[in-house]
Amino acid sequence: MRRKQLSLNIVLIALVALVAPAWGLDANETDAKKVMTAVNDQPDGDRIKARMVMVVRDSQGREKKRIVQSKGLDFKDGTKQLLLFEKPADVRNIGLLSIDYDDGNKDDDQWLYLPSLRKSTRISSSDKSGSFMGTDLTYSDMTEQDPDTYDYKMLDAAATVGGEACWKIEARPNTDKVRKETGYVKSVMWISKEKLMPLQVKNWVRDGKKLKFIKFKDIKKVDGIWVAHKILAQTKRGKQVESKTLIAYKSFKINQADVKASDFNQRQLEKGL
Repeated sequence: MRRKQLSLNIVLIALVALVAPAWGLDANETDAKKVMTAVNDQPDGDRIKARMVMVVRDSQGREKKRIVQSKGLDFKDGTKQLLLFEKPADVRNIGLLSIDYDDGNKDDDQWLYLPSLRKSTRISSSDKSGSFMGTDLTYSDMTEQDPDTYDYKMLDAAATVGGEACWKIEARPNTDKVRKETGYVKSVMWISKEKLMPLQVKNWVRDGKKLKFIKFKDIKKVDGIWVAHKILAQTKRGKQVESKTLIAYKSFKINQADVKASDFNQRQLEKGL
């Protein structure tokens, strides 16, 4: 898979400043679009199988814990991803099928399957900025974004996060389609110079005057590719934290021969685990 702006397969962290960055970019690069294009073009693995714990905590401290299985696959025009809920029993076999196209002018396809309804429903463009299963992630966050549909501005070419050298870049959607689907007015990303991936992201949510913060932690290499095994997202309105979501990968495998194109269709989505 080629890494685009933000998805659940994003990865990262730790090292020293002034290390020569990946993919030939100079550490002093100031062209924000060039940096984001390099992030987009960096490989992030193919034929992926993963299992994760997803914990959602509301403002009262109440938690919901879920176990999710996922698969990912490259295809000619983009990537495919299938998420299936394993536990607890009340969410088992709820699933999301996403087909992401590299061309940002083409609508990505998403279907949500609810066992109680015994059918899958296509997610419309107007619903993609809504919360996915009560988490701090939207349906749009579950897909990848075409960098050509954003205008970029370098805010700081010598920023750091946790001691790691990075670029601080602002991104604003340049099409009504992307603004509507993401629900974001703008985003600011801290991109690792050594790993060419976000260390953290701050999103300005269009509705409700909210901010969403996403951080990537517990970085490990999987078949030579850096993978963030923990992703923390939280939504704030003013100083009040409305909710938090932690995604922790229990397993993440790349180049799995049993991940096939036939796994990514509505029939398999509705079949479940």
